[in-house]
Amino acid sequence: MKYFKPVAMAALAGCFFGFTSCDEDEDGFYNERYMETTQIVEIQTQPSYSVGDYLFVTADISRYLQEIGQPDPLDIFTTTGGAQQFTFTYRLEKRQNDDTFASVVLSTNDLEIISGEAQSTEFIVADAVYNPVLETYVYHVGMPLLEPGQYRFSYGVNSDAIDKVELRSRSQGNNLNLNIISRTTQLDNQGFYTFQVQ
Repeated sequence: MKYFKPVAMAALAGCFFGFTSCDEDEDGFYNERYMETTQIVEIQTQPSYSVGDYLFVTADISRYLQEIGQPDPLDIFTTTGGAQQFTFTYRLEKRQNDDTFASVVLSTNDLEIISGEAQSTEFIVADAVYNPVLETYVYHVGMPLLEPGQYRFSYGVNSDAIDKVELRSRSQGNNLNLNIISRTTQLDNQGFYTFQVQ
């Protein structure tokens, strides 16, 4: 990433000499805002799993979202300038013979996409898509469980959070990017939902 350094140095020099208006708060500069809410993304758990079952993840995010500690809901559609999607990531891993876990690599065509959008590599990039009739961002996608064994599921590819799901609006142009931190109670104290497939 050495080729980014001259650009960063030029931007810093511009701030120093007053050629640009610089915000010491990077979130202000990038037009980022954060809010925290309760569980809006869920794993559809079942008592037991067999080969051929699907592990479904759902999101049902009202346009008028209640923020923790605030008396009135926030209109997240208007706040983001009409963002059509909120994106989050998750990963499914399977225990290997040496007791390590490896990502379950699926193709996007393997997924059961009922609503929303998803792309699959070593993890899933999930988009809860705005439904103007329901005034809700919706996502309902299943991952096939193709082999027996022990599995674990986690949110966020580069996240340290163990009890939260991090979603980000796909805002266009100069509109505000809204980051929603959604609490979840479905993960263990290491940030995983662990289950067995028979």
